Amino acid sequence: MIEIISGNFYKKISDKLSTEIDISKLPLYGEKEIFKPNSDRYGKIKIKLEIENDLETLNSIESFNVALNPINTNYHTYKWDVDEKKLPKGFEQYVKPEIIKFIEIFTIFNKNNNDIFRFSVIDGSYRDTERPAHMLAVKYALIEIFNQI
Repeated sequence: MIEIISGNFYKKISDKLSTEIDISKLPLYGEKEIFKPNSDRYGKIKIKLEIENDLETLNSIESFNVALNPINTNYHTYKWDVDEKKLPKGFEQYVKPEIIKFIEIFTIFNKNNNDIFRFSVIDGSYRDTERPAHMLAVKYALIEIFNQI
């Protein structure tokens, strides 16, 4: 049986993934709201891209790199920083895997070898009457961020 696999969703910004990011433009924000009434889906996400500045996190990355991976590798971080009333932590299960997949792609193409970027989910919303559409909203929010580069 032949399995058909669609192309990468991020090919719209593939040229920007390999462009060095101008740090002076950070932080950048991407936001997307998906509402599909025919399929009862809704999700809203806002993501912030910035330089990682938490010293404890940076020290953890440094010690991990020295102890376990002597070859210099790009590391980037993820943070859930959303008001629980707007978007409960339970929705992280739809958001985090999409951001992690993106970070894996971004790491391959990233030209900022010495910079560690943080992808933070800073806002969002949901509706009890709709099924989550946050996975798709994350993809579009990330595309919006990189379209600003």
